[in-house]
Amino acid sequence: MFDELKKRFSSAIRGLVKHEESAVDSGNEAVQPAPAEAGTQPVANEPAKEAKRESEPREARKIVKLSAETRIKGILLKSVALKDSDIDGFLENLRLSLLQADVAYSTAEDFLGALRENLRATRFDSRSIQAQLVNSVRASMLEVLGRGKPGFDFYGRIMELSQGSNAPARVLFLGPNGTGKTTTIAKVAHRLKLTGVSTVLSASDTFRAAAIEQTEFHAMRVGVPVIKSSYGADPASVAFDAIAYAKSHSIGAVLIDTAGRQETNRNLISEVEKIVRVAKPDITVYVGESTSGNAIAEQILGFSKHIKIDGIILTKLDCDAKGGSALSITNVTGIPVLFFGTGESYDALMPYDPNFIVDSILPAAG
Repeated sequence: MFDELKKRFSSAIRGLVKHEESAVDSGNEAVQPAPAEAGTQPVANEPAKEAKRESEPREARKIVKLSAETRIKGILLKSVALKDSDIDGFLENLRLSLLQADVAYSTAEDFLGALRENLRATRFDSRSIQAQLVNSVRASMLEVLGRGKPGFDFYGRIMELSQGSNAPARVLFLGPNGTGKTTTIAKVAHRLKLTGVSTVLSASDTFRAAAIEQTEFHAMRVGVPVIKSSYGADPASVAFDAIAYAKSHSIGAVLIDTAGRQETNRNLISEVEKIVRVAKPDITVYVGESTSGNAIAEQILGFSKHIKIDGIILTKLDCDAKGGSALSITNVTGIPVLFFGTGESYDALMPYDPNFIVDSILPAAG
């Protein structure tokens, strides 16, 4: 996962860093020996220099591709501060890499702005420039990922609601078709069952062919009841019946499936608005594919104009082609990502962790 974005970050960093001799060797080259007297053979010193170069750590031979003035300062002072011209060239290459990896433009600009400030504030040891550069990029990435509303304890909140006077807890799931929404609901039901919270599924997708059968299949495998009606039935009434069933059977949580829809389909948006009025969900979750690219952030913004969204679950992270969407969503929407779907099994729902994203895209340098 994140292979494309990882490759582009690494490529951009390699473009700023090259293998050269160590600062000591560079310093020796900066002072040229006097020409040999006539008739005198110069002493060959290349084999010795090559042996010395090979005996040094590889990291010590990685020197930033800087202007001559900055490099000379690095030789003399053993550390360098990047000039604006050095930074600008690197950031321009990185900007293109981010956009090609499906990072939203606004997120790319926010990230590059934070990175520029970090690079300007850093003096780079001439023997560990690449490591410091990698860690500056990581710090800027974490800064952007940390923006927006803080996440919350999803299962803890459901457990609290399931035991209160307004039980059952009501969780509404929305998002486009094909994102793995119904499978994600089953994963949540599975986890709640393991923590001792009973659930019932509301098969409120009465629009898509085979959607009710799919919900029934997952409910049977997880071992929870499902409330359903016929295709074409009012989905809000199915949710209402599921809530009534939960109350009469002392069930802790109702997980409400809905038909997949785009934010531009006004009729389907009106339908889900009716479900919200009838079911009065405690938590509304948007389920989207991590493979959707930067378009998913705009989709979520479109939904949030009509329905309050409390959290996001990104599915199919195990087959994320580029990784840019995971970097963009929190920054663009301000809505917290709660979980990553990482496979088909009912246990494959991983809590969101920005450090996991950063480590997957750009592992820390020593």
